[in-house]
Amino acid sequence: MIYKVEQFGAVADGVTLCTSAVQKGIDFCSKNGGGTLLFSSGNYVLGSLFLKSNVHIQIDKGVKLLGAPSYYDFAQEEKVDYPIYQDSSHTYFHPSMFVGLDCENISIVGDGEIDMRSVWDEDGVRGEAIKHRGAKCIALKNCKNVKIANLTINNVTDLAVYFAGCENVDIYGLKLRVYIDGISPDNSKNVRIHDCEVEAGDDAIVFKSSYTLNRLGICKDIKVWNCRLKSRCTAIKFGTETNGGFENIDIQNVEIFDTRITGIAIESVDGAVIDGVFIKNVKMKNVNAPLFIHVGKRMRGPAGRDIGEIKNVVIENVIAEGPYEPYEIIAWNYFSYKDNDTYQYPWIFGKAESFDDTNEGNTAESDWQMTSNMCGLKGHTLKNITLRNISLQLDGGVKNFKREVPEDAQDYPEVYVYGRILPAKGIYFRHIEGLTLQNVVVKTYRDDKREDFIFDSVTNLLVK
Repeated sequence: MIYKVEQFGAVADGVTLCTSAVQKGIDFCSKNGGGTLLFSSGNYVLGSLFLKSNVHIQIDKGVKLLGAPSYYDFAQEEKVDYPIYQDSSHTYFHPSMFVGLDCENISIVGDGEIDMRSVWDEDGVRGEAIKHRGAKCIALKNCKNVKIANLTINNVTDLAVYFAGCENVDIYGLKLRVYIDGISPDNSKNVRIHDCEVEAGDDAIVFKSSYTLNRLGICKDIKVWNCRLKSRCTAIKFGTETNGGFENIDIQNVEIFDTRITGIAIESVDGAVIDGVFIKNVKMKNVNAPLFIHVGKRMRGPAGRDIGEIKNVVIENVIAEGPYEPYEIIAWNYFSYKDNDTYQYPWIFGKAESFDDTNEGNTAESDWQMTSNMCGLKGHTLKNITLRNISLQLDGGVKNFKREVPEDAQDYPEVYVYGRILPAKGIYFRHIEGLTLQNVVVKTYRDDKREDFIFDSVTNLLVK
């Protein structure tokens, strides 16, 4: 059955808060065996809606769902009575427009738009750790048989589409322009993400394996294809929440452009085992550091966990190139938003403890490009890494550099964990058992004194 939201008192004037009316519609559908709740025309203002099994949300073309005008119009953070190791964005689900808890057979689809309207936690009630983040758009926990499709989602001030402990999830046809992460599977299985366009102030597509379910879990059997990604941070990322693991992740036919830090980052820093990652056919343009694979020992999680592991990774058919030019992009947190910070220079990317300098005064002619690197730790090596048909056309220009690279990395994993400028202009490799490079080519626009690759403590190396 199809029910229009107006039947339950919703008013499509773009002013009236319709949360209660639409919730009545969801509850009615649920009590009557399920159905579709239809937004057919007009603009609706909404706070937090709690989805129910067998209830489908349809947002037709021309319809706008508008986020409520205050963070306090959304449900507040739920009580959590188990240890919290992850940040609030991955801990709390209630402050969201659509909340799904233990639901089955649900969908949010249509050709309409959801505009969260840049509503932040102005008073800082959520704590300094997440910097005034507001409400998510869609937050799902322990749900099965989910479809989210063909929507435009804008101006979300927390994770846009976040789902933890979910199974059999289809996400396709989304167009996102959001301040924080775009699409975030956390300990979820059998997930398909395709034909999406994401512009994110934080990471665009980011896989998590956090402790938000009060147990160790795994991201498994995930496929991503035909997506176009733009990010103020990293376009495709594993982490940083990496307690459980990741297995059988397949990513193909992706375009990454205008990205400030890293194109693809595969990280295990909290004990996760990452086993079986296949990435193929990726084009990057105006991306600072194309590739980053990293085992670290932050170990933010339950005590007694072993340091994690990354193994059996294949990356092939990647082209990364310039020109490296300034670009327009959405702000990347509350303070960036307040400063109207929407213009990004490739050579300005903030400060971090392991940067070689503070970026102050950097220009296009500076030694600014961060070095791609793939590093395990002593006693915790990367295993079986294959790079095939990789073309890196980088900025270059480095004349002076340090050959020595510190063993200890900063806790928060970014491509600059061992320093911004490393002794290879292409990729720096360290602590790896089983590394194959086949047709991996490095060129620079400016003359660079460094070697293409450095191999430190690498065994079973094959270069073709």
